[in-house]
Amino acid sequence: MTAIVLPAVAVLSAAMAAPGERQFRLGVTPFPYDMTLEALADASRFVRDNTDLIVAHLEGVPWQEALTGEPVHPNLMGDWARYREGKPEDMPLYLAVSPLNLGRADLAAYRGEREGLPVPEALAGKPFDDPLVIKAYTDYVRRAVEYFRPSYLAIGVETNELFHNARPKWEGYVRLHQAVREAIKRDHPNLPVFATFTLHNMRNPGWADHEEMLAAWKDLMPYNDVVAISCYPFMGQLSGQVTESLAWVTQEFAPFGKAFAIAEMGEIAEPLSLTQPAVTIPGDPETQRRVLEEVLAWAQAERVEFVVWYVSRDYDALWEKLKATSPEWFKVWKDCGLLDGEGRPRPAFQVWRESYLLPYRR
Repeated sequence: MTAIVLPAVAVLSAAMAAPGERQFRLGVTPFPYDMTLEALADASRFVRDNTDLIVAHLEGVPWQEALTGEPVHPNLMGDWARYREGKPEDMPLYLAVSPLNLGRADLAAYRGEREGLPVPEALAGKPFDDPLVIKAYTDYVRRAVEYFRPSYLAIGVETNELFHNARPKWEGYVRLHQAVREAIKRDHPNLPVFATFTLHNMRNPGWADHEEMLAAWKDLMPYNDVVAISCYPFMGQLSGQVTESLAWVTQEFAPFGKAFAIAEMGEIAEPLSLTQPAVTIPGDPETQRRVLEEVLAWAQAERVEFVVWYVSRDYDALWEKLKATSPEWFKVWKDCGLLDGEGRPRPAFQVWRESYLLPYRR
């Protein structure tokens, strides 16, 4: 019989997994299903009752204040405070920020009094590796780290899509990532710092550049402490290939000897219809349940730090209020809730609860 030699990470993972225990943390963002105080309270309650990881996923960047050193706008501080005030003393926090507006392949929108404001004139049109951009983004990340004291830090979200949308800008982004990570690691050498990539596009054969994208991401891996994955299988026609896709992740990235994480994920439980482009994607509660089961099985088998589900409850009510003034793509995740729009548990919620109730032991 031929001897089978497992990678060191696989050997370590097999030793860590134990029946009746969970070796990874579970997190859900506090994304609300409506613009009401009740919805905010319900989202916070769901996090408190069903997770052991706080997730602070921040949109936009306070570019102007980062440039000048002034305090950020009170509205932004209010948002930050809501994340921190809901954090139990002994619960770790995953902080995710990003300098990218992927839709425009440009700098993230300015976050001042509200989200989505224009980038200040001093930075508008500058490349990602411009010294002013690096200085401002580094200052912002430092402030956020000092405020939140995270256990995990993403400094770029789904950044492989920049490679696809605007490849000439990729090298500039890489230099920005390297500079910011180096600065944060000097201050916090034990903090895992990384960027995330979209599995549903990295492995999507419909993207002709997915092999080049993989090679570029591997070149970035020396500057990532975690292999952090954004996983929405329905977006890449992978809902029936989740186990195979995650096995591919192990094959391609285990040789780096770093831990894995599902930085965010979701699966639709109802069909999704879009007009631009004209497409209908099938979805149902049983497929959602199976997708989550397969992801959690992989997380238990591999060296996975945490799994984050993005939407706790379908945001039908929020979409009804926003759809007249919002782009259609904003509804893509609308039916990804572990609870439906009326707050009723789906089969996937039971899978989540069964995993959550297992004792966590790393």
